[in-house]
Amino acid sequence: MLIIALDHSLNAAASEVAYVLSDGHSVLRSATGAPATLPQHAGEVVAVVPHSRLSWMAVQLPPGSHGARLDAVVQGLLEDRVLDDLAQLHWVLAEPALAQSGGHTVVAVCDAQWLRQSLAPLQAAGLTVQRLVPEICPSGTPTLHVTGTPDQALCLLSHATGVLALPPNTPQWQAFAPLSDPELQVYAEPAMVARVQQQFQRQPVLQSAAQRWLAAANQTQWNLAQGEWAQGHSQRLQRWLQSSWQTLRHHPQWRPVRWGLVVLLAIQLIGLNALAWREQRALAQQQAALPALLTSTFPQVTLVVDAPLQMRRELNALKQASGSPASNDFEPLLAALASVLPADQTPSQLHFADRVLRVQGLRLNTEQSQHASHALQALGLRLRQEGDDTWLLQGEAVP
Repeated sequence: MLIIALDHSLNAAASEVAYVLSDGHSVLRSATGAPATLPQHAGEVVAVVPHSRLSWMAVQLPPGSHGARLDAVVQGLLEDRVLDDLAQLHWVLAEPALAQSGGHTVVAVCDAQWLRQSLAPLQAAGLTVQRLVPEICPSGTPTLHVTGTPDQALCLLSHATGVLALPPNTPQWQAFAPLSDPELQVYAEPAMVARVQQQFQRQPVLQSAAQRWLAAANQTQWNLAQGEWAQGHSQRLQRWLQSSWQTLRHHPQWRPVRWGLVVLLAIQLIGLNALAWREQRALAQQQAALPALLTSTFPQVTLVVDAPLQMRRELNALKQASGSPASNDFEPLLAALASVLPADQTPSQLHFADRVLRVQGLRLNTEQSQHASHALQALGLRLRQEGDDTWLLQGEAVP
């Protein structure tokens, strides 16, 4: 997974971006670089929208706002609450399905032109952003993010209906009720841990900027890649496959499954090798028995070079001695050839001498000749071409 943190400033976004390489569960590398230098094949590409570029609006959707009416309804609800022209804003609903029944929900709003210009350098570098996620988003459990350094600290409070930047004067924080919630979660960057401990008398969760971006990519249900930034069905399927693969490969909960698959593959590999060894051993035993069968059936054979061919020769000799036609006599050769010839092919001349049948007048194409050769080879015969329309048929060579 490649996570790119979009910068608040367009000039910074055009020159260098901060990015994180991750296996989906931990930070593998965190650095900054020009968009053209970012890895091209790091998996899913996720862009993180900074908190300073997002506004959160709590709205009450009337029933029946779904479908074609939704855009007009949301624009009407936001019209008196934003200063910019609504046509220049990009907004995303937290729960689009709520539009049919109506109810309270949250809308994320950002400057569409800024988003367009921020993503342009990435697109020019050949990177396709598959998801757009907010750096910090509303959460049911109040969460305080303390970032920066003691000289330039920034405290962001996330609650059910939005994200607030707290004033630098901490005594004023008493006005923010979520800070008094016993379930408040506090995250702090390394430089701010000591100050948070002093302020809240509790140990915060250490979270660097890279870890915050990774959490945004993994834990949020928001995806701002809608409208002109929406991904098609194939991209969504690819994103799901990548996410599933990363989860299966790295998530601790799937470790037993991974070990099970390794053991299963090992068993299959051992079983296949054992089966192959057994088959090879049986074949070797059969091949070793052929010479003994040949010499026991035909005692006059003292030297075994190719048992099947020598046995065929001895059988032909027996047939000749008894007056029966051998497989390489004229009649069997002619019958075998007739069984494989196409119906439109008729020999014009036949010659038989020295156990070789010479056939003239056959014009077989490549497919026909290959079919005939394979069929005759299964009968222990060999067909070869001699000239344009002349073919020779004979038994397989004997030692």
